[in-house]
Amino acid sequence: MKTKILFGSAIVVISMVTLSGVLKYSSYKDEATNSDIVEASESQIYHAEIGEWVSEMNILLSEPLNDPKLKKANNDEGFEYYLKSLVVDRKSPIDLIKGNKELEEDYINLFLLTSYIANKQAARTVHLDPNGEAIESTDLVNQWAPTDENTHKAFEYVKQIMNDLDVAINHNGKGEIYGVTHLLNGDKASEVKKFVTSS
Repeated sequence: MKTKILFGSAIVVISMVTLSGVLKYSSYKDEATNSDIVEASESQIYHAEIGEWVSEMNILLSEPLNDPKLKKANNDEGFEYYLKSLVVDRKSPIDLIKGNKELEEDYINLFLLTSYIANKQAARTVHLDPNGEAIESTDLVNQWAPTDENTHKAFEYVKQIMNDLDVAINHNGKGEIYGVTHLLNGDKASEVKKFVTSS
């Protein structure tokens, strides 16, 4: 009888420890790799519209853009970055993002990157019209300045952030990530911030 009671108590204690582990995030130092490991035992719940936006934008950024303006611009790569960035901004559910600190920080990085890309498109065309009228003048595409390396880098960061957000929000943190989001405690999130604030 005593053995059964002790066995039952042990199950209760194990259950309590297991449940408490499910309800919190834990972090520890992995001495073998000398890096901090963060384990999320319970996935965060997000508004469905955020998940839909992240999924849709992740696809948009990864596939060729079917836009008549881009075709008129001879599929100019920098112009494609610009057009895709406009869609990311226009469709973002900003009101639903507010309130989640890490997600807000990632959104700010996204916004700064897409704004940077838009500014770079303006810079490519400013010699044609200082008032910004030539930004989307596809008939002048042959006179646009070349897309610079920082614009390529900014667009890659946008793609990487959206990929990582998709993994975090739509796939419970399971999948290949670039480590560029605050949401997944990415070790390169500060690198992105540094790029957008110093470029």
